Amino acid sequence: MNWLDSMIGYLSPATGARRIHARIAMDMARSYDAGRRGRRTANWRAGGGSANAEILPDLQTVRNRCRDMVRNNEYAAKALDTMVGDLVGTGIVARAADQQVWMDWCDYCDADEQLDFNGLIELLVRGRKEVGEGLVRFRPRRPEDGLAVPLQVQVLEADHLDSYKTGPLSNGNFVIAGVEFDQLGRRRAYWLYPVHPGEVASYRVRSLESKRVPAEDVIHYYRKRRASQVRGMAEMAVALMRLRDLADYEQAELVRKKIEACFVAFVRTDDSSQTLGGNVDLGDKRRKPGEEKVSPGMIKYLSGADGVEFGSPASSGGYGEYTRSQLYAVSAGTGVMYSSMTGDHSQANYSSMRSANMDYRKLIAQEQWLALVPMVLNRVAARVQAAAVLAGVQKARPQRYEWAMPKVDLVDPLKDIMATKEGLRGGLQSLSAAIRERGDDPGAVFREIADERARLKELGILSDADPAVSDKLIPPEVVAELLGAK
Repeated sequence: MNWLDSMIGYLSPATGARRIHARIAMDMARSYDAGRRGRRTANWRAGGGSANAEILPDLQTVRNRCRDMVRNNEYAAKALDTMVGDLVGTGIVARAADQQVWMDWCDYCDADEQLDFNGLIELLVRGRKEVGEGLVRFRPRRPEDGLAVPLQVQVLEADHLDSYKTGPLSNGNFVIAGVEFDQLGRRRAYWLYPVHPGEVASYRVRSLESKRVPAEDVIHYYRKRRASQVRGMAEMAVALMRLRDLADYEQAELVRKKIEACFVAFVRTDDSSQTLGGNVDLGDKRRKPGEEKVSPGMIKYLSGADGVEFGSPASSGGYGEYTRSQLYAVSAGTGVMYSSMTGDHSQANYSSMRSANMDYRKLIAQEQWLALVPMVLNRVAARVQAAAVLAGVQKARPQRYEWAMPKVDLVDPLKDIMATKEGLRGGLQSLSAAIRERGDDPGAVFREIADERARLKELGILSDADPAVSDKLIPPEVVAELLGAK
């Protein structure tokens, strides 16, 4: 009630009461429950800052805690491995303009000379899912390096991006957490440390001074959740506190059990010579009170004034149910199926597993096609093609690659394959699209099938997998006769 309502209520109580009643009615009709102010929301404080204002102050702390959790918590490590395995698998297959040039480049693309292209993508995705973001830097090479395509790539951790570099520059651009923008809001450069800032064996001079690297030489891979977001935040951050609390709870339960196991029996007696168990053989040393042992099957009589109570450890009660409920929340926060993260399939059946797997696959496909392909794969393919054309090893003009994601393991292979077959027969899907869904290159599959059938024909081997010879294995008249007999 404002000062005007107070004034009206003082001059005309009835009119003031009607105004208050009407205002309450309007609030009830128009407002959100979550937006009301009252006892239930008194301690609810929600900031209105931009994505960067909310992310940047805690970016480094959350990043380090995520890594620590993955190092020391089994569930976090399993969740990360599951996400990376489902996103990348054993590799992502590309259909290139010049396939052989691409395949050869994938073998020597690593600037560190350790992994192939699929290994680099797995490393990049692992860093992205662990801490929220990752970097790829293009490394052009000289002709004397002997590479057919004079280009290599280097995967860098997000720590190389100078988060403290923020503010206007002399060229009129503006930097936000190490990312430089021009006056139109386009990314123009990244400010990178030449060496990881946490490297203990750094030997380079001025290694903790960030350098400007043009944006066309850097890929910044993260999942953009808000329009103004510049840096990535790990999805695992929402589950960090729950994982830590669950680990503390398990540790407390373990300590409690150890303490209870230390107390076997409590003897009540005023006779210091009276013992419950047998004497401990101490050799020449005298036995001290309390140095007794209890053996299986032993019977010991005590006087009427004496008594004994044996320790009875308390049961864990709802330990299992509480742990399970917390792990359900952790799996929801990390985006991984509960059964995949814990290995516990006792709460699932075929229908629930299939339904959960379908929802999980949608999230995986979103990450693959809405972030990984446009941010990373397409840019790498374009840069490789440009370098190959300039080097004279690719004749075809640069064009967009077709990507085949890792093969998805089928819950019920027979039903899923039959559904795909019916979709092909009904014209709902092309054969190439079906092959790509299984993580294979259609061109390679077609060539392999053609070569195999030619080889079988040369050797005179008939197979019902070849439609051209299936009629020879089971002639149409035999099929008609069998159908007639039924």
